[in-house]
Amino acid sequence: MSLDDLARAIADPAIEFRPELRWWLAEGLHTDETLIREIDTAHRLGFGGMEFLAMDEGAIDHSRYGWGAEEWVHDSYVVVEETTRRNMAVSFTSGTNWSNANLPTITPDHPAAAQELDVVTEDVTGSRGGALPRVDLDAEPPATTLPGHRGKVTEQRLVAVVAVRVLETTETGAILDPDSAVDLTGRVEGESLEWSAPGDWRLFVFWAHGTGQTAAPSASVNYTVNYLDRDGVEAVIDYWDTVVLTPELREQIGLNPRPQMYMDSLELSTYGAGGMFWGHTVAAEFRARRGYDITPWLPFLIRSAPFMAVSTTYPYDVREEHRVTVEKVRFDYVRTLTDLYIENMLRPFAAFLHEHGIGLRAEISYGLPFELTRPGPEVDGIETESLEFGAQIDAYRLMAGPAHLFGRQYSSETGATTRNHILDHRFYDQIIATQLAAGITRTVLHGWASTAGAEGVTRWPGHEGMWPLFSERFDTRQPAAEFYPLWNRAIGRYQYVLRQGRPRIDVGILRTDHFTDNTSGMAMFDGEGRRVPDEDAYGRMWMRDRQNHWWQDLGMQDAGWTYEFFDGSLLLRDEVEFTGGLVQPGGPGYQALVVYQETLDADVAAHLLRWARDGLKLLIVNGARELKWLMAGQHTTHAQAAARTPGLDGRDEELAGTMALLKALDNVAEVHDPAGTVEALRGLGVAGRAEFDGRSVLGHLREDGDLLHLYLYHFLYETGEPVTIEVALPGGGAVHRVDAWTGTVRPHHGVRHDAGRTIITVTLTPGETALLTLDRSARQRASDPVTPELLQELPDWTVAVESWDAGDLEVITEDRGLGYVTREVRPTTAITRLDGGRGPLRPWTDLPEVGPEVSGVGEYTTTFTLDTAPVTGERYVLDLGSTAGGLGSVQVNGDEAQGFDTSRPRVDVTAALRAGDNTVTVRVASSLNNRLLARGYYDSIPDVLSQIAGGGEPQRTAAHDHGLLGPVRLLREAT
Repeated sequence: MSLDDLARAIADPAIEFRPELRWWLAEGLHTDETLIREIDTAHRLGFGGMEFLAMDEGAIDHSRYGWGAEEWVHDSYVVVEETTRRNMAVSFTSGTNWSNANLPTITPDHPAAAQELDVVTEDVTGSRGGALPRVDLDAEPPATTLPGHRGKVTEQRLVAVVAVRVLETTETGAILDPDSAVDLTGRVEGESLEWSAPGDWRLFVFWAHGTGQTAAPSASVNYTVNYLDRDGVEAVIDYWDTVVLTPELREQIGLNPRPQMYMDSLELSTYGAGGMFWGHTVAAEFRARRGYDITPWLPFLIRSAPFMAVSTTYPYDVREEHRVTVEKVRFDYVRTLTDLYIENMLRPFAAFLHEHGIGLRAEISYGLPFELTRPGPEVDGIETESLEFGAQIDAYRLMAGPAHLFGRQYSSETGATTRNHILDHRFYDQIIATQLAAGITRTVLHGWASTAGAEGVTRWPGHEGMWPLFSERFDTRQPAAEFYPLWNRAIGRYQYVLRQGRPRIDVGILRTDHFTDNTSGMAMFDGEGRRVPDEDAYGRMWMRDRQNHWWQDLGMQDAGWTYEFFDGSLLLRDEVEFTGGLVQPGGPGYQALVVYQETLDADVAAHLLRWARDGLKLLIVNGARELKWLMAGQHTTHAQAAARTPGLDGRDEELAGTMALLKALDNVAEVHDPAGTVEALRGLGVAGRAEFDGRSVLGHLREDGDLLHLYLYHFLYETGEPVTIEVALPGGGAVHRVDAWTGTVRPHHGVRHDAGRTIITVTLTPGETALLTLDRSARQRASDPVTPELLQELPDWTVAVESWDAGDLEVITEDRGLGYVTREVRPTTAITRLDGGRGPLRPWTDLPEVGPEVSGVGEYTTTFTLDTAPVTGERYVLDLGSTAGGLGSVQVNGDEAQGFDTSRPRVDVTAALRAGDNTVTVRVASSLNNRLLARGYYDSIPDVLSQIAGGGEPQRTAAHDHGLLGPVRLLREAT
């Protein structure tokens, strides 16, 4: 692609590069009128696609409107048809709601339903005889924070009976002697066992049964499917093939440009005391893959995981001399689960979908005890989520590795928070800016809901969709919706440019974790347990306090080097190569790899040795500390990297030998403190492709032939100061800056060349992003940085605020000739124009005519005089100062409205200016916070994080400053 091609493409980026939407439908209640209206509106506002799912709607007939009902099937068809008509992408979910694949065609006792391994224990001293204790399936199941409840489970199957000597009892269980474990399964007759214990022993009786986890809303009852045995995916495939994918729907899917199946976070629960996910093939597969029998080790695998896999604890412990052995077995169990998830769910499901022209996009491994990155090659799109990871750059790096290694689209569910309608638009812009820095180039906004919903439960500002507890609404209930077309085009330009060519990532970090903390975005409490608002946590904690989670040394980041994580076993795949000194040169092109965790697979180590002998640069880092579970304040320190294999494979000595051979090579280095990483890598000859000295800046680089696209982001958006950095890029050429808000590409000032590199000077204010392109096919051009000249300040403005509040309810009815009438209500918005007078810029809260109870859109008008019209070589910029984080637009002399960056609201107004008087109109939107606060909306909404932490506090907010705050200045600079 040439620079001219790039300029043409971003002038009006194609729809596939625009942000998409998660759409929470009120089950199948929405009328065709509402569905068509919502899709048409989303398209008009510039969104590129809809990912739709059924959410529980109160006070309606679920048997008529729930997932799987005729109304839901009909609505699904309408959604696909209408998105296709507008060239928008469409994504299904793999069951009702979002949390897992689920079906109405199975019962908890069906082999296709999710299974768990439960346990009943019995203390034995001396002889015991008679029937073995069974699981009480009628007992009240424990509460879980995950969605769904336990349905009626009636069947259980005896799997194993194991006896282990008890060394010591503890508050949670006991300390056991693994050397004493005896498999008594073969001695069971019927369900009875005769056995004599030589001392104090505990008998563990393991029963497999369905979890019974349900999913709602459904026309009947949906049960979660089995992710480990092929029975689960075969039932899913059969249902979609024979029930959902009607001939008419298949035809529409064939016409849609980008149809996908989306699998969200794997929110699966077990309810019994065993706590283990299971299936009828797990034990046999474990033996085949790991080379030993899992049965004697089952007591040491018993677990509790009340909130995602990261919360896993084990009631049965061992003494120190056995700890490593048991950890290896626990690793092998979860490695086997990951194998089965890949081979028995993702791979066959993707193959089925591909036969029907549908791609598979998934939050791989989310929430479950699965390895996070290994499933990456099995899906077409790898998804992450801002809510669960708190928009942390290190978290986004976790799955960037497999996405870039295998050329998968990397996307994110973006915008979910626990502060419904409260946060200003800039907050969400900062999430997107962070994601772009990690290589995420498909934004799926979380989310969209029709304002219309069921009678009796729908009130202004509209149908909630995913309740008022999580997420934001990027729909027409927001005053900012007026400006979404401008915003979507801007993000579309970023995403277009950053999908071109291939990523250039400097360093790959080998990392394996079966219990990755995907709840770090919910750890919003201070040291004394007080709730920290989302906006403060995101803006001032963690990475914004210069504390990353998984690779905690900031040396590479501060030097502008890029890096990301992946499981080392991915290097063993045939698609990954080491050529020309680079790992996967057609993908991320890692210049070096880092090993830092205490365990390393022996086959991976041998593979690294082969590559190292061919020139791979490898750094071994000892003493690294990484996050284990943020909510619990738990971290792991790896005293010695690659000290042992992770599983019980008997290959520790082999690994030690391989590591000794690696360390003897000149292109392999070892450091005993992560702070020495950059120096050691430089010693190996590694240099960052886009180097700079910037403690507050993140970068991401793409290479597309002669074009190098550099994205920069000042991530200390609440705590930083403006910075000026010099970025060194390889090669010479001409540097241009892409203006995402206008779609223009113009020469960048502040360029010099030195020793075969192009040095670019860039100034960034907190929260600002920049997109630069080095055209290496063009003649080198040097230029000095431009200092803008202040022409005048614009202090006095005429202000009017369009105040939003509840209007009347519209009633929508639909009679499809099925013997009933569907009714919806749509709350409307009443807009009152308030005259704020003329004077200096102030927040709405300080304007007597407006006040602290108003949300809406402010309109600001003023006039200034130019002695002469702009001439060639001059560029005029209107700097708005601050819009309090609000999205908006600028119009000069009635010309086309332009949008602006909410962190640095500056608009090029050159083309609209004229000699003499010039009229400027600035429009700025607020959130709905102030109006909803005044209406008492938050009084009955609990704070969901306080709920999870065991409290019951309501959502708390205060009146926010909104509006154009300035100072507004007219600047002139050279072009």
